[in-house]
Amino acid sequence: MLRGACIRLVGNKRREDLDISKIKRIYVPGGRVGDVVVKTPMLEALSKMNSDVKIDIGIARGVKSLVETIPYINKIIEADKKESKAKIIKIWKQMKFAIKNRGKYDLYFDFTNNPRFLHLLSLKILSPRYIVGCHRAEKFGIKKDELTLFDKYVDVKKDSHATDINMDFIKDFDIDISDRKYKLYLGLDENRFENYFDKNYVNVILNYKGSSEGRTLKQEELEYFIENLPKIDKKIKLHIMSIPSEYEKVGKLLEKLDLDRVKGLPKTETISEAAGLIKYCDMFISVDTGVVHIASVYDKPILGIYPMEEKNFKLFEPRSSKYEIVKGKEEGNNIKGFSLEESLEKFSKLYRERE
Repeated sequence: MLRGACIRLVGNKRREDLDISKIKRIYVPGGRVGDVVVKTPMLEALSKMNSDVKIDIGIARGVKSLVETIPYINKIIEADKKESKAKIIKIWKQMKFAIKNRGKYDLYFDFTNNPRFLHLLSLKILSPRYIVGCHRAEKFGIKKDELTLFDKYVDVKKDSHATDINMDFIKDFDIDISDRKYKLYLGLDENRFENYFDKNYVNVILNYKGSSEGRTLKQEELEYFIENLPKIDKKIKLHIMSIPSEYEKVGKLLEKLDLDRVKGLPKTETISEAAGLIKYCDMFISVDTGVVHIASVYDKPILGIYPMEEKNFKLFEPRSSKYEIVKGKEEGNNIKGFSLEESLEKFSKLYRERE
């Protein structure tokens, strides 16, 4: 096949043996909030590879405040404000990055299984000394580990957590990969909210906002939690987390409901500020989104509301020592049909076991 021949043309190179002493500059595609948090054990381990190593990280818009105070991050490459869904634009940006940074990196991680010509061409142009990647999807007559453009292949197991997959990428680098705990450096936000919560209560944060409408609580679902969670125990104080653009809307809803032990959190401008609040709460409830992993950083008891699909749940399961999960009942990347009653039951169980 012509397409397979073209892929082989750009997807092969002369490999050299992996030499850790030659790795000074590393590029890690980080992604969105959750993607970055689950990569923190990997980043920590890489930072200890040698005293000269410099790590650059690529992130989505809005994540910068989570990584800018990490002491071992050298450079942050932030995506455009509005990410285009058009393939031609995405490919152009890949090529632009590859040309601009050609030959700069000694080590590059490709977390996709993309075997397509233009993706491989961009890696060829970037020309890092070593590339570590997943086995390729077998298409166009190309075997999963055939292309020598990749110096090391990682076999991604179906039920693996994202953190364990990330650590598998560096298991042959002669560094300690045993510590898989998440870690954040919040800078000025680290202790900003240390005295915000009334310690006479069990302070529960509820995040209703997901990355899409299908993964966000409907207003009637949010109202159900607001009205019923505090009834579980008079010591519970519920705090509603919202994004800046919906702060006023949430405020009006809470004003309408007018409940004593329910309030909105302060308006936050960055995800680092939100993390600073999560750090000092007692329990956390959220739909499946990046802040779940921030709560795991601080080992908060978590009630997570996840889509039905098992694969994504296994990949981004909470890492707190105590958590409960409620799942949607419909196929697809949404939480439609999850049980409000089951949510209260599982939260009550967590509440009783939190100590």
